[in-house]
Amino acid sequence: MNLYFEYRVVINYRKEPQEKVDFPAVTICNMNRMKSEFEICIYDPSALEKCKPYQGDEIIEGPLVRPEKRNFYFCNSQLGRESYTKINSTTKFIEKYSELASQEREEYGHQLANLVEYCFFNGKSCNKNFHLLSSFQYGNCYTLNKLARLSLSAAETTQREISKGLELVLNAEITQYVPISQTVGFRIVIHDASEEPDPETKGININPGYETNILLRQTLTKRLPAPYKDHCVFYSNNKPFVGSQIQCMQVCIQEYNYVKCGCTETLLSPSLSGRRQCNMKNSTDVCCLDSVLSHLAIHGTNCECPLPCVSTYYNEISTRSMWPSKASFFQGKENATKEDWINYRASHAKINIFFSTLEKAMYEQFPLFDKSEIFSHLGGELGLWLGLSLAGLLESVELILCFANSIIFIPIKVLSI
Repeated sequence: MNLYFEYRVVINYRKEPQEKVDFPAVTICNMNRMKSEFEICIYDPSALEKCKPYQGDEIIEGPLVRPEKRNFYFCNSQLGRESYTKINSTTKFIEKYSELASQEREEYGHQLANLVEYCFFNGKSCNKNFHLLSSFQYGNCYTLNKLARLSLSAAETTQREISKGLELVLNAEITQYVPISQTVGFRIVIHDASEEPDPETKGININPGYETNILLRQTLTKRLPAPYKDHCVFYSNNKPFVGSQIQCMQVCIQEYNYVKCGCTETLLSPSLSGRRQCNMKNSTDVCCLDSVLSHLAIHGTNCECPLPCVSTYYNEISTRSMWPSKASFFQGKENATKEDWINYRASHAKINIFFSTLEKAMYEQFPLFDKSEIFSHLGGELGLWLGLSLAGLLESVELILCFANSIIFIPIKVLSI
């Protein structure tokens, strides 16, 4: 009985062949957040006609990702007191960029038509299947297959054509990079279509001048809800568990920020309304946010954000080779020069994303004891105890009868003369 109420689980691992596999969502970002031709606009909105200063009220104080916030303003303890320090030549740019409205950031960033020059999925064009995602660190990002409409079937993907999947050619537009961008290339996040991408913390970097092959293996994990040990939940758009585990943690940390600092950090949850947003130019706010995160890193949280009951992961293996070759680049281009080839390689990259196998790895939890088993075990134990009790009762009766018989019927000894 005690074992049953411990709610133990067993994990079953198996591989399942699939006739049809849903393709994951792919989010693409340029590692340069805004075009250099618009850089003057953040310092002087009236300098150029194309700056188009935004007249609305939607001004965003952030979000500042953690590494950039530390470059922007940070706290340290010296001689027993906190000092608030500005460092780095990028401080002014970050400050001005953080004051832009979302519409301005979208207009000043890299556009889809320039970023994605070629998009084919399973031999069909997919240039119109992207959705915009705004990222403070990477500017305009674009998510393909957000509505989970792309899939592959076993009939379409034979052993000879195993590489059928997504094929992309991207243009970094390196002549439009601003000085704050220290890395040239792209940020790619491969995720389940039901999840919101997080390019700041997840993803892989792609270098221009190479053809990168990304091989995927799908892994599905199914957990059991309470009272079993993981206490998993199904995250959805319904309260109390909205969005995902990451969003749940962000909201929880915001509560810590608000209780301790009296303000919230826009990076973690911009949707919290009615709460003052921390001013990243204010030393008290920034130092307080740093102290909260440092405390949580050491002592942990009591956030109630359990694991999701269903999780889909895509194990990624990437290989790359130089691209394009001289022969392929100059083919059909009479006036092309070696400098053109070098410049093209410096800005362009080719990416192939496909499944290495259509098999799905499945990890699924099952109860160690089913509900029906407890009754069979209970019946067995009751039967055992009842059987022992009946045997004991009969034995006691037998002893009593034997004792009574020995008293009543005393044997008479006959003496011989």
